[in-house]
Amino acid sequence: MSVVKELYIQTESLYEFAKQALPKDNDERDQFIAEVDERLAQRDHFINRIDFSKLSEAEKKLGQEILKLNKRLTERLEQIRAEIRANISDIKKKKETGLKYENPYDGPTSDGVFFDKRSV
Repeated sequence: MSVVKELYIQTESLYEFAKQALPKDNDERDQFIAEVDERLAQRDHFINRIDFSKLSEAEKKLGQEILKLNKRLTERLEQIRAEIRANISDIKKKKETGLKYENPYDGPTSDGVFFDKRSV
């Protein structure tokens, strides 16, 4: 099997895997991310093995299909990345809220501020 065909199969497999919804459970999410990372590394290995100067016409057409599939894959991976970033920001907000609840007097407050009108 040619390297281009193997790359197409890897890309298609990765896209089908990435189409799944991001798991809600933290352990499952970590496994999902690790699996995507591993598949991306395998795919990168195939990309590095391609000799672009020796491609046949059929392989070039398959390469065009890979590019189309890659565009959809990139969009899906960006969606996953955005979901992860949103989850991280939610966790940070929860942490800050928890810290404020534990120590409400820490940090600046807007209460009790005195503005002297005469010196203005």
